[in-house]
Amino acid sequence: MKFVVTNHQMKAAESLCDKNRISYSEMMRNAGNAAAKRILEICCAKTHAVILCGSGNNGGDGFVIARKLLENGVDTKVILAKGEPKTDISREYFSLLPEETVLDFNSQKELCKAALETANIAVDCIFGTGFHGLLPENISHLMQMANKVPFKVAVDVPSGVNSDTGEFDENCFRPDLTLVIAAMKKGLISPRCVDILQKTELLDIGITDDCYEEYEAEISDETAINAFPKRRPSANKGTYGRLLNISGSLCYSGAAAMSTKAALKTGTGLCTLAAPVCVVKILASAIHETTYLPLPETEDGFVDRNCSEKIAEILPKMNAVAIGCGLGNSKNTQILTEYVIKNAECPIIIDADGINSIAGNINVLKERTSAGRKTVITPHPLEFSRISGLSVSEIQSDRIKAARSFSEEYGAVVLLKGAFTVIAGEGKVFVNPTGNAALAKGGSGDVLTGITASLLAQGAEPLSAAVCGAYIHGRAADRLTEKMPPYAVLATDIINALY
Repeated sequence: MKFVVTNHQMKAAESLCDKNRISYSEMMRNAGNAAAKRILEICCAKTHAVILCGSGNNGGDGFVIARKLLENGVDTKVILAKGEPKTDISREYFSLLPEETVLDFNSQKELCKAALETANIAVDCIFGTGFHGLLPENISHLMQMANKVPFKVAVDVPSGVNSDTGEFDENCFRPDLTLVIAAMKKGLISPRCVDILQKTELLDIGITDDCYEEYEAEISDETAINAFPKRRPSANKGTYGRLLNISGSLCYSGAAAMSTKAALKTGTGLCTLAAPVCVVKILASAIHETTYLPLPETEDGFVDRNCSEKIAEILPKMNAVAIGCGLGNSKNTQILTEYVIKNAECPIIIDADGINSIAGNINVLKERTSAGRKTVITPHPLEFSRISGLSVSEIQSDRIKAARSFSEEYGAVVLLKGAFTVIAGEGKVFVNPTGNAALAKGGSGDVLTGITASLLAQGAEPLSAAVCGAYIHGRAADRLTEKMPPYAVLATDIINALY
């Protein structure tokens, strides 16, 4: 497994690993070698590399990297940002470097400046998890020079970024790639510093799972992959569930279309779109694979207050229900959403206006949980603010804590959308590693709801469905941005990339 940890939790895992598995020295060597291997994959034939090293163990990682690059013929300089190393294991690897490769920033500023001006790659190993507060003036000056290098790699945590909170100094190192050692640091998934990181990769340094006695969350890769329903050769359409998708309005017919298409593309056997009559008229000739349940509508094309009567006829036959995409936030939506929450025996997923409509009566979720019924909610931070009572800034300052607390109190699985989507439920928290800025576009949430609802209908447990849904949704976006820029990706492209 892969974990999200605080600085304290990481130190505890390293200590246990040193005691029972491999030594601190071996961990440092493994970290440096793994980072060097990745850097060598990036290097061109005439690369000039500069390794910026601090006086602690992050600097020791840098010394290992520098030695490995030199062994592979890369022109490499080491800049001591804070003088010679102060820890025993860091000194051990520093002693193996040729003297002519080492520069001291405090006494050789001009030589350091010249080295950075000719460098193709700058590697930051100054602070790691040890930074908080503000950068010292001389380190700020060094960062300003280093940030001009064409390609920049941070090892573990960019210098100037707090690994627990994500707060950062404006003059922090701004990497193109961050090679995170052993486990994702909690601060690095904070919205505060996601834009600083660009791309992150985890490096395995030999710390085994049993060394992590405490952690904030799990990374969802393995869990997501294992949760996807398998297709049996003898199956028929009834094998993979009946989904009822209650969505859409005259203004938001696209939400109904995208959530329905995404559900079908993800594999649900039978899907019924329940929508206002006007929406059915718009979509019936465009989506042939779904059946339709026309709902009574208001004059302006939203659900009527009497829709529950139509839903009651079909609800008992369903394996899962999705509600909220494009319904509009109104009293009628609230009546319909609360009816489904109270009466659906099968798992339900509530999105968008379904969430907004019950903000004033959020305890209806507790009542559903106490009756043994299962629920997934998929809010973005503003929607989550409306139902949790927290401000958006409070939510974003600790997304893991906010999602976990709500899930524990109300019994629902929470899929809190955003960069590094957080999924909390059943006493566990997962962080989704897939996805990119291509998803920052209208309709992406509707697609995610359709994917997750489809997995529920096929029999996945709510937590597994949410984790898997977020994962494959983001993975589709990642595949698309290998072929086109993020701004060109449409929500409907995500549906077509679900393969």
